[in-house]
Amino acid sequence: MLGVWRLQLLREVQRRGSIRAAAEAVNITPSAISQQLAILEQEAGVELLEKSGRQVRLTEAALRLVRHTDAITGAIAAAEADVASLRNTVAGTLRVAAFPTAARAVMPPVMTALSRLHPDLRVTLRDLEADESLTALQMDEIDIAIVDDYGDGSRVPVQGLDVCEFMRDPIYLAATGPSAQGQATAGPPRPARLDEFSHAFWIMDTDNSHLSQVTRRACRAAGFEPHIRSSCRDFSVIIALVEAGRGVGVLPGLALLDRPVRADVRPIVPPLTRRISSVVRPERRHHPMVVSALAELERFGASYVPPLTVPAAPGE
Repeated sequence: MLGVWRLQLLREVQRRGSIRAAAEAVNITPSAISQQLAILEQEAGVELLEKSGRQVRLTEAALRLVRHTDAITGAIAAAEADVASLRNTVAGTLRVAAFPTAARAVMPPVMTALSRLHPDLRVTLRDLEADESLTALQMDEIDIAIVDDYGDGSRVPVQGLDVCEFMRDPIYLAATGPSAQGQATAGPPRPARLDEFSHAFWIMDTDNSHLSQVTRRACRAAGFEPHIRSSCRDFSVIIALVEAGRGVGVLPGLALLDRPVRADVRPIVPPLTRRISSVVRPERRHHPMVVSALAELERFGASYVPPLTVPAAPGE
């Protein structure tokens, strides 16, 4: 009989590209993986690895076993979820990954609520960009990925995963203005049109980020190419540069949550919004700890009040 653990090691070698990388991922030595794969070859009765220069590659037989491994591990996960549903308590270790602003603003209250409701449940959190989270989910390193999407087709949906949108988060424009000098402003903030800032310096997220790409496209649709002075990964840095008068920037609502900002922050028209979703593997979707976490995410999304709203037009 083929050993499931050995099949999973074979799959890790295929996914990671080398025995050494697979060993680092599962925290065992390369020699231990080689020994286990040698046993798997004996169990399967076929050669699984062949040398390619200094590396090894999987044979056709090994690739077929990897495809079966996905089905086998999926069935095991489904069985675990089925048995766990019979328990009177929600227990175990739930592995979550979230993009940075969600990790900062969404996950602390969600984790606190889960700890209060289910004392035997342990939640671990990884701060990963959305694409990294989806990769980790596919490689079974996490149970839930929290990702953002701007509805523009820039993020390709991953087949075979369950996606559930639980909130929307508006994008705002931040610039120096009266509030930056500590002056009070009367009434709701006036919505900002991007073409008002066609001659301004821009402080963007990193070039390859989805927010940066969406903002660039929105600026081009408004008739100009943004003059980018700085590209920063951390929204705190973007806020600080805007407050210092070094340019204008765009910020998602979650980046402003419970954070005092001395810049002039205004809704954008036409509005820019991102969708925030949980992503899980179908076989884990009904595990009690996953169900509990998804419920708390839904609860957070239902109670989320964006920092600013666009005033309604007359007659609306």
